[in-house]
Amino acid sequence: MIVMTLLSLLGPPELPEDPVNGPIEIRAPEQVQRDTDQGAGDLPTPEQVRDDAAMQPRASGGDPFAPPPNPHAHPSEGVYAVGSGPIAPLPPPPPPVPVSAIPKLEWRGVIWASVRLTVTGPLGGSYPARAGVVALGGAVEGGWRINQIAALGFGVARQPHEQLRQSSFDQTVILRGTMSNWDVAFLRLFAPVRGRVDPFVDVGGGMAFLEPAREGERLDIGGTLRASLGFDAWIAKNLTIGASGLYRAAFMGDSIGHSVQGAIDLSVHW
Repeated sequence: MIVMTLLSLLGPPELPEDPVNGPIEIRAPEQVQRDTDQGAGDLPTPEQVRDDAAMQPRASGGDPFAPPPNPHAHPSEGVYAVGSGPIAPLPPPPPPVPVSAIPKLEWRGVIWASVRLTVTGPLGGSYPARAGVVALGGAVEGGWRINQIAALGFGVARQPHEQLRQSSFDQTVILRGTMSNWDVAFLRLFAPVRGRVDPFVDVGGGMAFLEPAREGERLDIGGTLRASLGFDAWIAKNLTIGASGLYRAAFMGDSIGHSVQGAIDLSVHW
């Protein structure tokens, strides 16, 4: 009782004092836990953060205070995939190969031969050079392709040229005359384009032979000129299909005939 009375007269005990920060506040454990849960706890000092980081294991083997890698950097700068270990960056690409060092395959298509299905119709002129009917015909062509742009060729085409009806008391006879065009030579130029399609134009000429429909008439011989526009489409290493339109002029004696011809063809190349 005497001790309690003396303590009450002396007042509360003084708290220990820090020579730098002043009196030290002593809080109950419950108060410290409550402040921590509410986010009101004391923030660690930079020195404490540094000491804590130094005590942690360094799994990556690098500097824990180094800045993170740039996610947009080139792989050669050491950017690793998320979750990967310290793998080495990709090696630099090899130097480019000179174009002259790339081997070229053998160019096929120096020689070609083709079979053509044609439809020919008259445009104008006078008989006998002028055609009198629209007719189906056929042709064969061949040639030598000098390079990928220029080629020399020749061809033979044949189709009905005129039609004659002869009637008697008991029957009607239809006689047909035919025209054969021998293209001695033509120059074909291909467009310098890449791909499977080869557009071309060509010009040439030769001889024309007319077998008249009228009985007793002799074979007419004349000349012919041609100009065509078309394309070849490669469907295999040595096979093409093509289409073209052709203008032809025929000269028979004093007459000149003009005709137009459409054609599709199948060609083999060596």
